[in-house]
Amino acid sequence: MKNHQNKYPYNRDKYQDSTSPKADAIGRFINEVLQEFVVVSALGVSSLIKSLFSWHAILVIPILSGLGYYSWWATGEALHIKFIHELDPELFTYERLMWMYDYHHVYHSIIFFLLIMFPIVLLLGMYARSVRTKFKKLFLQITLTNGLGDTPKLVRSRRLDKYRKQYIFDSNGIGLTEFHAKLERLESHFKKNVEMIKHGENKGQIVITLNKNDFPKKITFQEISEQIVLPLESFYIGQSVEGIITQKVAELPHMLIAGTTGSGKSIFFKQALMGLLESCPHLQMYLIDLKGGLEMIDFVKAPNVKVIKTMEDAVKTLSQVEKEMKDRFDYLEKNGLKQIIPAKDHMDRIIVAVDESSVLYMNRSKHDPDYEQAVAARYLADSISKLSRAAAINLLLATQKLDRQVIPTSVSENISGRMAFRANSLQGSLVVLGTKDAMELPEIPGRGIWNFGTKKMIVQAPFIDEETIKKRCNHLAKEFKSGKRKLLQPLVGTLEKNKIKGKLGLDPTLT
Repeated sequence: MKNHQNKYPYNRDKYQDSTSPKADAIGRFINEVLQEFVVVSALGVSSLIKSLFSWHAILVIPILSGLGYYSWWATGEALHIKFIHELDPELFTYERLMWMYDYHHVYHSIIFFLLIMFPIVLLLGMYARSVRTKFKKLFLQITLTNGLGDTPKLVRSRRLDKYRKQYIFDSNGIGLTEFHAKLERLESHFKKNVEMIKHGENKGQIVITLNKNDFPKKITFQEISEQIVLPLESFYIGQSVEGIITQKVAELPHMLIAGTTGSGKSIFFKQALMGLLESCPHLQMYLIDLKGGLEMIDFVKAPNVKVIKTMEDAVKTLSQVEKEMKDRFDYLEKNGLKQIIPAKDHMDRIIVAVDESSVLYMNRSKHDPDYEQAVAARYLADSISKLSRAAAINLLLATQKLDRQVIPTSVSENISGRMAFRANSLQGSLVVLGTKDAMELPEIPGRGIWNFGTKKMIVQAPFIDEETIKKRCNHLAKEFKSGKRKLLQPLVGTLEKNKIKGKLGLDPTLT
């Protein structure tokens, strides 16, 4: 055995040791190239499939259809065989290529289509790979890594509107608090404002929403009123990326304000009421607050405001408003008019605002002492919401409980203006907006979504405090006393008309 080994003119172990580094390097290089090729190809195929289920499908499907048709036509004309022949006529003669005709036209077409798609898929994969690499470098620079040095991986991105873009990452074991800790560095690297960082569909996903415009996290009623004076019969919606938004109440005609505790729902409700009180020269406002009237107490100094605190008084007021609505319809019919214009027809605009409307409209047991009153309230709200637009009567409903049973369907169908603040559940967001957008809002008080008709935009609602409301309501009271403001009618259901005329500065010719 020993002599047999000595017959070899070289030492095998020595030979392997001297060549293994070079062989290993070449092997590793080939292995890395193949791995990269597989990864890029997979990313390209994944990007192509995802595009078929997004708005890109509008472009992608016609392009793929066109390429498929071209492949069918080109192989039917044998253009691929002619092309191969032209590469080297002596080597690739038609006789040698004749075997290709043994396969059905469908196979030729499929192979031709795949050959066309191959470079497209590679380009898509290379682009997706470059994006992933870009984010990897970014996260490494801001040291947002896990214990193994790995970074979050981009799953997908989507454009929300012309100002905002959303990125969804596989967190790779990195917690949400770690992302929040790097907020300033993220904004510095993205060169955009980070509007929101939250968990995605599961705890393993992180969603980052970027906004290329500066968006205030707080704006006061005073600040916004100094920038834009409210148009006649309007109120502020808030600051959007397109500027300050206002809304004419006559165009609504009814509005729903919804959001969880601390989201800014109540503040928006109050500032909208304040805006209407100041911008409507002839306005009667009825504030239904069944939580003891504490939320609406700041408005009591305004003489044209009536605060309703009990279920019995709420039903009575709604009944009186409905009667006034019917009287106005008689007036319109008698005079051949289509709608009430307060200044022209000498009738006040009427606003019925219900704070936490779920208390008024919720389904109750027949054993509940307020059962009959609640049924009557739902009926009256239904009647007013359906018909009151022409009568210059508007409903403003605010609610914290986002449930389909809170607002009657018949009422909800007649509400065209919706202000949605943050919702804690998908169901809550769907009830208000029909989408999950309210659930995706950042936890910034006053940040909401204004939805009116086909218009939907994110706004920062103006903040108003109790002192500002009291101060402005006192000012309104002085204007009524001086005769600068006056009502055109007594408050609905009021019997002591003469007394109220003197208090509110009413036109003395009114009866």
